[in-house]
Amino acid sequence: MLKQRLITALVLGLSVLAAIFLLPPLGFALGVMMVVALGAWEWAGLAAITHPLLKTGYAALSVMALAGFYFWVDASMLGTLLLLTALAWAVVVVIIAVGQPPQEKQLLIRRWGLGAAGLVALVPSGLALIILQAIHPSWLLFLLLLTATADTAAYFTGKRFGRQPLAPHISPGKTREGLLGGLVGVAVLSLLGASWFGLELSIWFIFVCLCLITALISVVGDLFESLLKRAANAKDSGRLLPGHGGILDRIDSLTAAAPVFLLGLLWAGIVAR
Repeated sequence: MLKQRLITALVLGLSVLAAIFLLPPLGFALGVMMVVALGAWEWAGLAAITHPLLKTGYAALSVMALAGFYFWVDASMLGTLLLLTALAWAVVVVIIAVGQPPQEKQLLIRRWGLGAAGLVALVPSGLALIILQAIHPSWLLFLLLLTATADTAAYFTGKRFGRQPLAPHISPGKTREGLLGGLVGVAVLSLLGASWFGLELSIWFIFVCLCLITALISVVGDLFESLLKRAANAKDSGRLLPGHGGILDRIDSLTAAAPVFLLGLLWAGIVAR
């Protein structure tokens, strides 16, 4: 199993790097749309949308929404979309705090509510990834490193020092100590990133704060997917990636982190659309 996980991780990592740095913006956008379609298919299953035609329609709707925003959204619309998405993830924090998965008697609410939530999670995040790559591939690579650092540092810190559960009703393995360790790792990475991108010293503090907020919201994305899987009584979102589960299992943090990170970069004037 470990060998399988390592092989999948290596192939996936090299493929992602090649796509980020070698594909032109339009080619990368098409690749992201494919990932969003696969993620939407898995999300539909977790939302109790089980009929193949409905799942296909849901995936197609997600891609059409992303394509529409990609080709027609302007700078002012982009800012509004990202802000609304960030507010939606703030609502998810409350949902996670409650942490009660929908019951069978609420199946209709679960289907429509979680179906709508999937569009809010997948479409803006896909758009943010496309825009970051178009601005400069290094920004997207940094975001991937940020979420990976938050997750990895949290795992090892929690394994060594973890005592207090972060959200025991959703993900018993996550601890508050692990979260703190992840934030420390992200703080170090953000300082290195500020230097690498040649940011002015006056904006370093804002950039570090943005990275920490992005790391925190990435945890929210991870926990929300865990809540969906618990509600669906599923261990993984899918089986597409051997040893790693499904697409959503790999992009759950990014669904929340990408829109917030791009919004912060635009708001601070660090990048321009």
